[in-house]
This record gives sequence, C-alpha cells and structure tokens, in this order.
Amino acid sequence: MYIKTIIILTLAFLIFPASLTAKDKILVPVYVYHLKPPYILNIENETGLYYDFSRYLSHQSKEYEFYTIYLPRKRVDVYLKRNMLDGILLGVNPTWFQDQARKRYLWSTPVFYDQDEIVSLASKPFEYLGPESLIDKSLGGVLGFYYFGIDSLVSQGKIKRKDAHGEMSVLKMVLSKRVDVGVVSRSTFLYLSIKENWEDKFHLSLKPHDVFTRHILVPHKNKSIYDHITPLIRNIKDDPDWQRVLKKYH
Repeated sequence: MYIKTIIILTLAFLIFPASLTAKDKILVPVYVYHLKPPYILNIENETGLYYDFSRYLSHQSKEYEFYTIYLPRKRVDVYLKRNMLDGILLGVNPTWFQDQARKRYLWSTPVFYDQDEIVSLASKPFEYLGPESLIDKSLGGVLGFYYFGIDSLVSQGKIKRKDAHGEMSVLKMVLSKRVDVGVVSRSTFLYLSIKENWEDKFHLSLKPHDVFTRHILVPHKNKSIYDHITPLIRNIKDDPDWQRVLKKYH
C-alpha cells in the first residue's frame, strides 16, 4: 500500500504541479469497472481518463487524495451488496444499478456524457431504427454487457448475437464481416478510430442504441465524501483544466 501511495502521489504532482502536499490527506479509492479506452488505457501505468479524473479530483480537494482501482463488475456488485465499498464508484448510471429513484445510493451530477453507437461498415452502412430493425441481422457485442431491447430479441432467436471480450474486438468483427453491425460506446469508438486510422472504415447510425450519462455512485455510509466532492465537480464541464484532460482523448 505504501508503494502504491507513492506512485499515485507522484503521478498527481506530474499532472498538477500546483497540488498541495498530499501526505496529510485521507486516501479514497475510486473504483471503476470499464476496462476499455479511453477510460482505462493501461492499468500498470495508470493511464486513461479514469486515472486522470482521480488526479483531477485530488488536485481540487484539500482533504482527500483519490486513486483509481479497477474491479470487475461482478466484484463491484458483491462489494455493494455486502456494503464493503470503502470509496466511490466512477463512470456509472443509476439505471445500471436499478436505482432510478436514486435512493439506494448517492449520485453525483454527470461527469461524462456517452452513448452506445450502432456501427457498420462504411461500404455497407446500416441505419438503426430500433431493436426490431436488427431482426435477421448478426450483432457484435461485449461479453456480459446487456443491451436494452436487443437482448430480448436475441433470446427469441430473431437476432444472432456474437460476443467479444472488448469493443476493439467488436470493431474487428465488423471489419472482418463476421457480423453485420456492432454496439460500441461513442467515446471508445472515437478514440480507437483515430488511433487505428479507421475513420473511413465505419458508418455510425444516425440513431444510437442508447444515450446516457456517467456519474459517481457513493454508498450512504460515505456521505461525508459525497458532500465534499459534490461542489468540486458541479461545474466540471466548464473547467478549462478538465477540458484539457478531455482533449487528450479526442
């Protein structure tokens, strides 16, 4: 833990040199489960938007030092069920945790804005009009991900779904014509299409599969942390420092 802390603080100072000394701050883990760009690029090197967010938040806070920890979604669910989450959970939406009324947990204002795109080949563009428009099509998705409205038709045998372990693999399935279309989040698609020089390879449907916001979930037992970070991120989208971070990821 001591070595981990030193690494985290060093990276924080590199990105935000004007940070106050963090030795007297309380360490708070920021749990995440989306193992995909641009949110997580490299766990060992602690690169990606989720890591930069924790460093940004630490820079804003005089009381807490935040550091990002990746956990698979199933582990996150266990931690929440057993009330073991000792920090905060980043990049999530109330709908994904059956908390539309926002009573089970405390929820921040939106931190990220994203949407799930329906991706097809530019040479064979497909316009998504709703789940029924995918009937008799083959669809690439990520293993373990639930696609509202689509999966019920998959279970009825009306849509053939093929799963991959990540959205990069979904795009490769579309490229190789193993599936007709794929579902990929817009943030990930934009990052990968530029990185891989794929801008002219794909077509994005005018209508996305889903539009959503990503928030911070905080267990009620950590209300003091929630109360502390709420004013720090209330106007994050208008902060030039945060905008500079976002520009690194297109």
